Amino acid sequence: MQILRDKSWIWGYMINGPVPGNVPFAPNDRSACSLETAADYMDVPNVVFMNSNHDMKTLTPEYLKPLANCKQIICGLQHGAYAETAKKVSQISKTYPNIKGGLIDDFLEYHGPSKSMTVEETRAVYEALKSENPDLRLAVVQYTWQDPAQDQAILRPYLPYIDIINLWTWVPDPYEWNAKLNNYIEQMTARTGKPVLLGLYLHDFGGTGGPMPMDMLELQMKKAMGWAKCGRIEGFVMIHSGYFDDENHRPQIQWTKEYLNWAFKTYSSR
Repeated sequence: MQILRDKSWIWGYMINGPVPGNVPFAPNDRSACSLETAADYMDVPNVVFMNSNHDMKTLTPEYLKPLANCKQIICGLQHGAYAETAKKVSQISKTYPNIKGGLIDDFLEYHGPSKSMTVEETRAVYEALKSENPDLRLAVVQYTWQDPAQDQAILRPYLPYIDIINLWTWVPDPYEWNAKLNNYIEQMTARTGKPVLLGLYLHDFGGTGGPMPMDMLELQMKKAMGWAKCGRIEGFVMIHSGYFDDENHRPQIQWTKEYLNWAFKTYSSR
């Protein structure tokens, strides 16, 4: 039986070696908080493992064994080698059955590595991911700044080879979260027939470049939790683990921990 906690995910990177270690996109590209540590701190069961997004050679026991207690793992697929990485994810999922899928970041995004990806290339990734484990699912990242009707028309021929839409709002905007995003999710789900895994930023990548403003953090968390409770989204994923030990992000991290603890422990399962 799935409970509310099962709909929550942490996105981030494993540190394999001395701590602090090199962590992409963290403050100064260094952090003392590895992905498994962040998931344990937040009491979140699922993780998006992004080391393999940068290098498929990280799909090894050294990186994956510390995630043994995680219920579900989605592995990022290396840019420029999506199908090859997907094949490796499929193979290693037989050893690590909590691996449940792969992810293409910034899918078809106009300046991203997959901007010119064809339907046939996507099909090859999809088939490689399921080659040795047909239960694995392919997730792709999309952004709300893309026009829903136009973007979903572009997506249509790709849809047979996509299982999950990982949807992100790049710029924190209260109007978008309050007045637009609910309809956007409904349109995305209706037009694609795919479940939405909603992205939540703890760091304001698309705005100030600093910690997410507390009013926006609280707004997005409360909206995501409500949509998860009613089944409008499959779940939500928080980005990313490398900021958890940063003093400047401490208010955001601690508020999120307290909020999740309250939400999970006051929601009865039947």
